[in-house]
Amino acid sequence: MKQRLAAMAVGLVAATGAVLLPASPARADVIRDDEWHLRYLDVAEANRQTRGEGVTVAIVDRGVDATHDDLTGSVLDPVYVRATDQTIADPDGHGTALAGAIVGHGHGDDQGAGVVGVAPGAKVLPVVVDTPIDRAPTADELAAGVDLAVEQKARVIVVGYSVAGSDRLSEAIRAARAADAMVVAADGDQPSRDFEPYPAGYEGVLAAVPLSRAGDVRVQSTSGRRLGLGVPGFQIMTTNAGNRYRVDDGSASPGLLAGAVALVRAAYPDARSAEIVRRLTLTAIDAGAKGVDPEYGLGRLDLVQALTRRLPVPSPSPSVSRTSAGASPAAAPVAGPPPPPRSRGEYGWLLGLPLLAVVLVLFGYAAAAERRIRISARDEVDSVSVQS
Repeated sequence: MKQRLAAMAVGLVAATGAVLLPASPARADVIRDDEWHLRYLDVAEANRQTRGEGVTVAIVDRGVDATHDDLTGSVLDPVYVRATDQTIADPDGHGTALAGAIVGHGHGDDQGAGVVGVAPGAKVLPVVVDTPIDRAPTADELAAGVDLAVEQKARVIVVGYSVAGSDRLSEAIRAARAADAMVVAADGDQPSRDFEPYPAGYEGVLAAVPLSRAGDVRVQSTSGRRLGLGVPGFQIMTTNAGNRYRVDDGSASPGLLAGAVALVRAAYPDARSAEIVRRLTLTAIDAGAKGVDPEYGLGRLDLVQALTRRLPVPSPSPSVSRTSAGASPAAAPVAGPPPPPRSRGEYGWLLGLPLLAVVLVLFGYAAAAERRIRISARDEVDSVSVQS
């Protein structure tokens, strides 16, 4: 991880290998103008639909600086994976950078200064993983954080790290999916070296694929990106610990995607995670190879369309569309041969006796009636003969 020093240096970010360009506090118009990703995602139009109210996004990290002017009132009390004597809310600024990308609301009389996030009406829950500043959290430490976020009933969970993975982390992701929590993770946000692909590579995790200003993928991935979505990932202006700002080169990308998911969850509060994924999938802008591919994943995020497009009713038949997102569609029931006639058993013929009896009675009645008619006709003939 590299840094470029500026007049006022900010903290080192031990994240997934993102290159961070620290920035000193700047005039409001400069900060807001530098948020090119807001225009790329058309966040202003998206926020006319919803600002993410009612959705909690858990940030599994070292903490969040809730005193930042652009975050006050938007950060819930932190929860801790284990007891800690940590006195600094966010020692490296990484969690605060994610928070700004998600719930930044600016400051000033008209909120016109500072950073605006994708979902400024949502709330952030810091899930603090207390790890040494000189290393990123391990897979098991992140797993404990994900488990705690699920316990706190967070509907969106963001992990801004890529690690080697573990059975514990894989199980934590499965538990989150079972609880209908959507996990968003960093994927490939350091151009200079290889990275480790988890939790982004686990089934059901939304991977934030970093894009340049031109909308091109900046980093190839080894995770497969079955559920990857392209979001801005280059020179992202966001918040930093100590009421400062930073220009982030990748690790804020999962924050932008988590904010987008928070908006969709707020707009469709009764929708399950699978339906949210379907909405993001069908409205994504296809890029790279046609359909889902390991470079762009599902394509580029189209936030406004994800919020507003009326989707077709899912077909009960199997579909090979991009909605599968790399997963095998559920097979439709296959019609089997018609069932054989039910056997009546050894004495099944007895069931026909009532019908036979009815038939015999009818025949007997008909025969008796015919006999009476014949007798009556004969008597009439005899009577006529006698009179003659």
